[in-house]
Amino acid sequence: MIQTITLPVPWELKSVNVHLVELDEGFMLIDSGVATEECFQVLESALAERGVKWTDVRTLLLTHYHPDHIGLSWRILELSGARLVMHRADVAYLAELTRGNGVPYYAHAMRIGGVPTELAEEMERALRGNRPAFRTHHPHQTLDGGETLAVRGGTLQVISTPGHTPGHVCLYSPEHRTLISGDHVLQNITPNIAWHPSQDMLATYLASLDLLLPYEIDLVIPSHGAPFEDHRAVIRGTAEHHEERCGTILEHIARTPMTAHELTLAMWSRGLSAFHHNFAVFEILAHLEYMSRRGQIASQTRSDGAIAWTRKLD
Repeated sequence: MIQTITLPVPWELKSVNVHLVELDEGFMLIDSGVATEECFQVLESALAERGVKWTDVRTLLLTHYHPDHIGLSWRILELSGARLVMHRADVAYLAELTRGNGVPYYAHAMRIGGVPTELAEEMERALRGNRPAFRTHHPHQTLDGGETLAVRGGTLQVISTPGHTPGHVCLYSPEHRTLISGDHVLQNITPNIAWHPSQDMLATYLASLDLLLPYEIDLVIPSHGAPFEDHRAVIRGTAEHHEERCGTILEHIARTPMTAHELTLAMWSRGLSAFHHNFAVFEILAHLEYMSRRGQIASQTRSDGAIAWTRKLD
């Protein structure tokens, strides 16, 4: 029922999986790949090998708005005339990104994170290559979670799993006990959980992981890497990873107050490119938000607007 096509991406992950699901008439394509000519050619060839023409793609469902998942969506929609399906929270956030030509609170995050101005500018330049993917999408169907989509030989249940993005979705086939997990559950890596103002994105993500525990799943088909079994063990391991990261942060700030940028330098001592330093800072900010809301840490705002964090005494 589900055919996976692995596409190249020009980043450290190297590849992303998209999925072809047969409908009673035509096919549903789940995610699109990144907006490069190489990725498009690989996808087009893979469809042709399966005897699928662009006009056979009747539905394009995007699990979330990240560039390796939506980059080719506009081109696919133009070629196929397919219906577009997305979660309404990611539709709204994508529109916000498009209006602001990037993350609207980026400067604020850099300031409170204590990122030096020159590095923040370098990081912003490194992210510009992603911006062409951020175009306002107008789905034919917006998802909230809980919907059931008809496919040949069964159904796909839409599970709202926010955290990696506000509107990330997974798709569960009860007939085949299979989960298309997007970036929500990955076996050998963990998805980036980025800070959003006034939100506890790490808590949201961990709660979304727990949502999947009761499901009877024989096989998880992720967006990165090979399919795997025992989703509960992977979920436990992912939750433990974030618990360990919080513990490492606490160890660092027990000695001296530190900003998110300073923590990034301490925790990735090998050094990161400007591109990856951005994701690390946003993830550290998300962990700090999580621990602050649980009363584990205290903050002090410096004269330049940067927030330094310290461990609260027991």
